[in-house]
Amino acid sequence: MKKKLSDMRPAEKGRIIDIDSSIRASVAGMGIRTGEELKVATEQPIRGPVVIVVKGRETSLGRGLAKSILVECEE
Repeated sequence: MKKKLSDMRPAEKGRIIDIDSSIRASVAGMGIRTGEELKVATEQPIRGPVVIVVKGRETSLGRGLAKSILVECEE
């Protein structure tokens, strides 16, 4: 099932299948690239950042960035 990263819940896993071209370069340095597997670690309250684990490292992304990343989620 395809979802925006911003719509995923804690403990959900998936593979990044698309990143909006306007943010691709800025998130690449965080290890967030097409084809990478990720897991949502936590979701902060009140529309706060999404904390994900990519390549064994935790990274937090604001909701605006997370909305621009499409993930194929595990069922």
